[in-house]
Parts: sequence; C-alpha cells; structure tokens
Amino acid sequence: MNLWDALSDQSPHRLWLIGGLIVLGIGMLVGEPGIASIGLAALITAILALSVPSLAIQLIVWSILSLALAIVLRGLVSQKPKPSQWQTEAEVTVMIPEGRVGEVAYEGTLWKAKCDIADLQIPQGELVNVIGRQGNTLIVMPVRFMNYSDMS
Repeated sequence: MNLWDALSDQSPHRLWLIGGLIVLGIGMLVGEPGIASIGLAALITAILALSVPSLAIQLIVWSILSLALAIVLRGLVSQKPKPSQWQTEAEVTVMIPEGRVGEVAYEGTLWKAKCDIADLQIPQGELVNVIGRQGNTLIVMPVRFMNYSDMS
C-alpha cells in the first residue's frame, strides 16, 4: 500500500488535522505568521469537516480563513522600529583609529565601529552618534561634530 492509498482511506477531518499541525509547526519554527495562519486555518477546517462533507466548501472556508488569519497575525507581529526610534548615541570603548575600526557600546552591546570621517581619530570614552551601519560595523560621528552641524 502506498502513501496515497493510506491517505485516501483517512477521513477528511483527520487529513486537515494532520496537515494543519504540520504546517502550523513549520510556521512557528520558521517564525513566519503567514505560514502559521495556513496551518491554523487547516485546524479550524478540520473541525468544520466533521459536519460539512463537501470538499469544495472545506477548501473555500480554508482559503478565506488562511487569508483572514494571515492579515490578523501579521498585525500582531512587531514591526521594525523607524530610524527616529533608534538610540543614536553610543560611547567609544576602544579607540577608533583614523580610517580603521574601533569599538562602541551601543544599546547595551559592544559593536565594531568606524568614523565617517576617514582621517579622524576618536578616543575611548567619547560620545558618538550612530549615523549608519555597514554589515556588523556601525558608522559613527563624534557628538561634538554633530552639535556644530546643528548650529548652522
């Protein structure tokens, strides 16, 4: 007996239940609410399949539920903060040499950092503003320069 024969012997609600659990598990493992919503919709459709024998109606309900749940679950997932919500100030923990990489304490973590001005050295303990990021390296400017530029 092959897999298709074994599955066709199962009642529809069991197939919806098994498929829903598998897809819901994958969605939760990956952390993608869109995939999880498909699995959750299949679980709800499994309950419906106990009283509604029509496969066409089950598929329609599953499709509508998948879409609705995807929209709802996407709304519950936190969005990335806007740049204005980021902390912009960091403290140099390892001197940033001219044109090279040093280290800053930023949002409670140590980061590699380099100055946006290649011929400027920033000593340890100085405050800098984070103005960008290249990979895992923050691009910084000393606060003293940012304050002068605000005056113009």
